[in-house]
Parts: sequence; C-alpha cells; structure tokens
Amino acid sequence: MAKCAACGKFLSQTGAASCTGCPCMFHKVCVAIPENGTVPRNWTCPECKKKIRKSDNSDTPVKGVCGTNSPPATASVPPVSTFSAEELQKHSFAPAPLEEDSEIRAMRRELAEYMSEFRKEMCELRGSLAGILEQKEMVAGSKEITELESKVTQLKLELNDRDQETLLADLDIECLPEQNGENIIHTVSMLASKLGVTLENRDIVYAERVGSARPNIAASDSNEVGRQTRRVVVRLARRQLRDELLHAARVRRNFTTTDMGYGGPSQRVYVNERLTRANRLLFHRAREACRKHQWRYSWTKKGRIFVRQCEGRPAHCIRSDNDLSRVFDVNTV
Repeated sequence: MAKCAACGKFLSQTGAASCTGCPCMFHKVCVAIPENGTVPRNWTCPECKKKIRKSDNSDTPVKGVCGTNSPPATASVPPVSTFSAEELQKHSFAPAPLEEDSEIRAMRRELAEYMSEFRKEMCELRGSLAGILEQKEMVAGSKEITELESKVTQLKLELNDRDQETLLADLDIECLPEQNGENIIHTVSMLASKLGVTLENRDIVYAERVGSARPNIAASDSNEVGRQTRRVVVRLARRQLRDELLHAARVRRNFTTTDMGYGGPSQRVYVNERLTRANRLLFHRAREACRKHQWRYSWTKKGRIFVRQCEGRPAHCIRSDNDLSRVFDVNTV
C-alpha cells in the first residue's frame, strides 16, 4: 500500500493525487486540492514545480521610482560616446581623496598607547596570579598528599590485622631438622607429644615447610654442606590446641632436637605464633631495637607485637615502624 510523500501516511491510490513528473503520490488535502475536487490532468507536485526552469521575463516593464506610468525623463548629459577626451576629463565625477582629521588621528594614537599599556599590565597581572595559584596548589597538594598517605597507612594496618586474624590457629616451628621423605604431620604430632600435648591427625588441618632454605646446624659435624632446613607452618583445627601447644613450648623453652630423638649436635626448636609477613619483619626490627637499646623483653600475643624495657615498666604495642620510632626515641632521650 502506497504512502503519502507529504505526511508519510498510507493512502488509497483511487483517491490520491499522482504527480506526472515523479512517481510520488499525495493526499489531496496535503497538496491543497479539495477532497471532492478533481486532480488536474498534467498536475505536478510542489517539488517538481521547483525544478521547472522559469521563462525569460526581460521584456517585462519595470515600474518607475515615483510610481507613475509616465516615461522616464531624458537625460541632460549626452551619451558617453559623444564626449571627447577633454570633455570626459572635464565631466569626471571621481571623488576626492578623504583626509583624516588631525583630532581623530590624535585620538587613535592615544588609544593605541593606552591599549599597549593595558596589555602590559594584564601580562604582569597574569604572571602574579599564576604564581599565587601555583603556591596555593602546592600547599593544597601537600595537605592532600599527607591526608592520603595517612589514609593509606591506616588501610594497610587494617588489612594486616585482618590477615593476622586468619592465622590465629596457626603455628610457626623453626629449626626442626628436615629429612628426605619425612611425614611432616607425624613429626608435628611427635613434637606435640614430647611437649605434653596430644594431637591426633584430625586435629592438624595441614602442615608444610615454607620459606627460604638455610643450612642445618645438625649436619655441620661432618665436613659436608648441611641440608637446607625450612620452617614449618601448622594449622590446627582449634585455636585452643594452638594455645596449649604454645604454652607448653614456653614452659619448656629449652626444648631441643635431642629431646625429639634426632642425632648430632643439640639445637633448640622454636615454636611461635604464625605472623603475617609484615608482622614478621616488624617483629624482627623490634627485637633489633630492643637489643640495641638494651630492652629485656619482646614477645607476641594473639598476633600483636609487644616490647618492655624491664620488670615493672609498661608494655608497648608495636603495630608499625612509627610506633617503633615513637617508643624508642622517647625512652632514649
């Protein structure tokens, strides 16, 4: 079904106006034809009418300026062709060259000087404003950077605390001799029984050796390079079992490899809380600071690091390097 080229709606071909210049069809109402009227035989649409070239109207008379139908007055000046060279020069109507008034030239000169001074002052003002804005940006930037750094530090501390909470049922065992084909879960169970704590296989979630390798002192009696001993991390099923094992290890703080039945030179076995990497490095720096400033105590409890100078003095919790500098700088002044 055809559409009207003007309004775009569907129409019936029987009651439509068809253009003889193009294939377009229209509603009669859309092209100003009465609805009951008849479409002219050679009817063309408005677009096709625009494309038809208009006829030459050069012979059409032009209405006079005064609005009368009287013929134009005869010019008093004869045609150009009747003038001689002297007469043409005599009747020349070329305008005389315009001369600027002296006052106008003086005003223009003063305006140019004023604009030059104005531009110079604007350049100086822009330079001073740029310097002021730069100083303000530096001050504001330093404050914002300080605030951002403090927020980042606080977020790092919170993330480290959350990571530490996931290790509350873990142990870190160091200097435990490493053997080929060892059953590390059995070794941990034997260590616990020697300390007076009974551990079943179901009480140990996992046990494995991690960390960088280092020489085993037990093998140094033979003239061979000692086997590499790595620390053992253990996750227990209950936090209560971890606390019991830690307490037993601290009671027998001189527990050695000889007590476990290993041959060779006796070597102390260390059983500690498992710390995150950040806390482990921080604890190492705290112990170095205690050794340097002759503080007697440094320990960990529930994933937190504590230091104390001597008996009767308060304990300080160390959570960051800022705490280290604050605690030891105050006490060494």
